[in-house]
Amino acid sequence: MSYSDLEISRNFSAPIEKTYAAFSNPEQLSQWWGPSGFEMEIKTFEFYPGGMVHFVLRGPNGFDIWAKWVIREIEEPSRLQVINSFSNPVGETVPAPEIPFGKDWPLEMVMNLEFYQDGDLTRIDLVSFPHQAPEASQKLFSENLSNMQQGFKGTFDALEKFLKG
Repeated sequence: MSYSDLEISRNFSAPIEKTYAAFSNPEQLSQWWGPSGFEMEIKTFEFYPGGMVHFVLRGPNGFDIWAKWVIREIEEPSRLQVINSFSNPVGETVPAPEIPFGKDWPLEMVMNLEFYQDGDLTRIDLVSFPHQAPEASQKLFSENLSNMQQGFKGTFDALEKFLKG
Protein backbone atom coordinates (compact mmCIF):
# COMPACT_ATOMS: atom_id res chain seq x y z
CA MET A 1 0.00 0.00 0.00
CA SER A 2 1.21 3.51 -0.71
CA TYR A 3 0.95 6.38 1.75
CA SER A 4 1.33 10.13 1.34
CA ASP A 5 4.36 12.24 2.17
CA LEU A 6 4.17 15.56 3.96
CA GLU A 7 4.65 18.26 1.31
CA ILE A 8 4.74 21.98 2.11
CA SER A 9 5.81 24.93 -0.06
CA ARG A 10 6.11 28.41 1.36
CA ASN A 11 7.48 31.72 0.12
CA PHE A 12 9.52 34.05 2.35
CA SER A 13 10.34 37.73 1.75
CA ALA A 14 14.10 37.29 2.12
CA PRO A 15 17.07 36.36 -0.06
CA ILE A 16 17.95 32.66 -0.31
CA GLU A 17 21.24 33.11 1.59
CA LYS A 18 19.48 34.74 4.56
CA THR A 19 16.72 32.13 4.56
CA TYR A 20 19.22 29.25 4.42
CA ALA A 21 21.30 30.82 7.21
CA ALA A 22 18.23 30.66 9.46
CA PHE A 23 18.64 26.85 9.30
CA SER A 24 22.45 26.60 9.21
CA ASN A 25 23.31 29.04 12.04
CA PRO A 26 22.53 27.81 15.59
CA GLU A 27 21.91 31.29 17.00
CA GLN A 28 19.36 31.96 14.28
CA LEU A 29 17.72 28.50 14.27
CA SER A 30 17.10 28.62 18.01
CA GLN A 31 15.13 31.86 17.66
CA TRP A 32 12.30 30.43 15.54
CA TRP A 33 12.27 26.58 15.19
CA GLY A 34 9.54 24.58 16.88
CA PRO A 35 5.85 24.62 17.70
CA SER A 36 4.22 27.85 18.82
CA GLY A 37 4.83 28.45 22.53
CA PHE A 38 8.05 26.39 22.65
CA GLU A 39 11.62 27.64 22.94
CA MET A 40 14.51 25.79 21.31
CA GLU A 41 17.72 25.11 23.21
CA ILE A 42 20.46 23.58 21.05
CA LYS A 43 22.77 21.12 22.81
CA THR A 44 24.88 19.98 19.82
CA PHE A 45 25.27 21.71 16.46
CA GLU A 46 27.39 19.74 13.99
CA PHE A 47 26.31 21.21 10.67
CA TYR A 48 28.00 18.88 8.18
CA PRO A 49 27.01 15.59 6.52
CA GLY A 50 27.03 12.92 9.24
CA GLY A 51 26.76 15.58 11.95
CA MET A 52 23.96 15.99 14.45
CA VAL A 53 21.81 18.86 15.62
CA HIS A 54 20.53 17.82 19.05
CA PHE A 55 18.03 20.06 20.82
CA VAL A 56 15.25 20.36 23.33
CA LEU A 57 12.03 22.24 22.74
CA ARG A 58 10.94 23.68 26.07
CA GLY A 59 7.21 24.13 26.28
CA PRO A 60 4.74 25.57 28.71
CA ASN A 61 4.38 23.92 32.12
CA GLY A 62 7.81 22.25 31.90
CA PHE A 63 6.90 20.04 28.93
CA ASP A 64 10.17 19.28 27.10
CA ILE A 65 10.52 17.56 23.74
CA TRP A 66 14.00 16.27 22.91
CA ALA A 67 14.81 15.75 19.24
CA LYS A 68 17.66 15.53 16.79
CA TRP A 69 18.54 15.86 13.15
CA VAL A 70 21.23 13.65 11.65
CA ILE A 71 22.43 15.56 8.62
CA ARG A 72 22.60 13.56 5.41
CA GLU A 73 23.12 16.18 2.69
CA ILE A 74 24.00 19.86 2.48
CA GLU A 75 24.10 21.93 -0.71
CA GLU A 76 24.37 25.49 0.53
CA PRO A 77 22.17 27.49 -0.03
CA SER A 78 19.79 25.25 -1.95
CA ARG A 79 19.32 21.92 -0.15
CA LEU A 80 19.31 20.31 3.27
CA GLN A 81 18.36 16.72 4.06
CA VAL A 82 18.16 15.34 7.59
CA ILE A 83 16.88 12.31 9.43
CA ASN A 84 14.54 13.78 12.02
CA SER A 85 13.74 11.87 15.22
CA PHE A 86 12.88 12.20 18.87
CA SER A 87 15.72 11.65 21.29
CA ASN A 88 16.61 11.51 24.94
CA PRO A 89 18.84 14.09 26.68
CA VAL A 90 22.02 12.23 25.63
CA GLY A 91 21.03 12.13 21.94
CA GLU A 92 19.91 8.54 21.53
CA THR A 93 16.94 8.00 19.19
CA VAL A 94 13.79 7.14 21.14
CA PRO A 95 10.12 6.61 20.22
CA ALA A 96 7.85 9.66 20.06
CA PRO A 97 5.71 10.38 23.10
CA GLU A 98 2.55 8.29 22.68
CA ILE A 99 0.52 11.36 23.52
CA PRO A 100 -0.02 13.10 21.16
CA PHE A 101 1.79 11.07 18.48
CA GLY A 102 0.59 7.48 19.02
CA LYS A 103 2.52 4.28 19.66
CA ASP A 104 3.16 3.62 15.96
CA TRP A 105 4.69 7.02 15.15
CA PRO A 106 7.75 6.52 12.89
CA LEU A 107 11.03 6.30 14.80
CA GLU A 108 12.80 8.32 12.09
CA MET A 109 11.63 10.59 9.28
CA VAL A 110 13.48 11.99 6.30
CA MET A 111 13.09 15.77 5.97
CA ASN A 112 14.13 17.30 2.66
CA LEU A 113 14.32 21.08 2.40
CA GLU A 114 14.84 22.70 -1.01
CA PHE A 115 15.45 26.46 -1.27
CA TYR A 116 14.70 28.42 -4.47
CA GLN A 117 15.29 32.10 -5.21
CA ASP A 118 12.28 33.59 -7.03
CA GLY A 119 12.79 37.31 -7.56
CA ASP A 120 12.70 38.94 -4.12
CA LEU A 121 11.30 35.78 -2.54
CA THR A 122 12.76 32.49 -1.38
CA ARG A 123 10.55 29.41 -1.70
CA ILE A 124 11.12 26.48 0.62
CA ASP A 125 9.78 23.10 -0.45
CA LEU A 126 9.66 20.70 2.48
CA VAL A 127 9.02 16.99 1.93
CA SER A 128 9.03 14.56 4.84
CA PHE A 129 8.28 10.86 5.07
CA PRO A 130 8.95 7.90 7.38
CA HIS A 131 12.45 6.41 7.11
CA GLN A 132 12.67 2.60 7.12
CA ALA A 133 9.34 2.39 8.92
CA PRO A 134 6.84 -0.45 9.21
CA GLU A 135 3.50 -0.11 7.46
CA ALA A 136 1.64 0.87 10.66
CA SER A 137 4.02 3.82 11.09
CA GLN A 138 3.69 4.88 7.46
CA LYS A 139 -0.10 4.74 7.79
CA LEU A 140 -0.17 6.79 11.02
CA PHE A 141 2.17 9.39 9.49
CA SER A 142 -0.06 9.68 6.41
CA GLU A 143 -3.20 10.01 8.58
CA ASN A 144 -1.62 12.95 10.43
CA LEU A 145 -0.60 15.11 7.45
CA SER A 146 -3.05 17.90 8.35
CA ASN A 147 -1.73 18.05 11.94
CA MET A 148 1.86 18.27 10.67
CA GLN A 149 0.91 20.92 8.10
CA GLN A 150 -0.66 22.96 10.90
CA GLY A 151 2.47 22.52 13.06
CA PHE A 152 4.79 23.57 10.24
CA LYS A 153 2.55 26.56 9.50
CA GLY A 154 3.28 27.84 13.00
CA THR A 155 6.99 27.09 12.63
CA PHE A 156 7.18 28.78 9.23
CA ASP A 157 5.15 31.74 10.54
CA ALA A 158 7.88 32.13 13.19
CA LEU A 159 10.57 31.88 10.47
CA GLU A 160 8.81 34.58 8.45
CA LYS A 161 8.67 36.86 11.49
CA PHE A 162 12.35 36.15 12.26
CA LEU A 163 13.43 36.94 8.68
CA LYS A 164 11.60 40.27 8.79
CA GLY A 165 13.15 41.23 12.17
